[in-house]
Amino acid sequence: MIFEAKNIKKTYGDLTVLENLSFEVDKNEIAAILGPSGIGKSTLLKCIVQLESIDSGSFMLNGETLTEKNRTQVGLVFQSSSLFQHKNVLENLVMAPRYHKLYEDKELLSMADRYLQDFGLLDKKFAYPSELSGGQKQRIAIIRALLLKPLLLCFDEPTSSLDQENKMLLLDILQKIKKDHAILIVSHDEDFIEKVADKKIQLR
Repeated sequence: MIFEAKNIKKTYGDLTVLENLSFEVDKNEIAAILGPSGIGKSTLLKCIVQLESIDSGSFMLNGETLTEKNRTQVGLVFQSSSLFQHKNVLENLVMAPRYHKLYEDKELLSMADRYLQDFGLLDKKFAYPSELSGGQKQRIAIIRALLLKPLLLCFDEPTSSLDQENKMLLLDILQKIKKDHAILIVSHDEDFIEKVADKKIQLR
């Protein structure tokens, strides 16, 4: 089992957002978090990547408690691509892996090229975010997350700004990368979830 949430509770003052939430996501599996707006779906993702703290319970990653030490093994692709506008595509991709010293530089550049080729974006290697479409920005954000070697990859509303063509591209990408990762998606897009999810987790 790659990822497990055990009895998660999250409150804001007197408001309980998540209570006694437990689920698992394994390698080669796409799990979708479902529920109405305001139920705590995005809050859950923020807790997993430790942008927010939980009140009780635990997250387990590859058999170990998820802490700041192994936090980099969880990737998050935000609803907006969150690319640095003043840096080109390659600079955006290599910044975090270099900071965390995950590769020798030659290997990092080779991996970046390989992902860009696989995602049909090699010709955008030196382009700036302002020169990219919404779908292209999202694919760059996915590559950036993959280069951090995550065991779990989380997506927050990944289809929110995509047309149908880019939704189908995203569907193909998720099917490819799930072979090596556990994937967790928060989305309101029911049609997309029906096509992509292996498991559904309903928040109430």
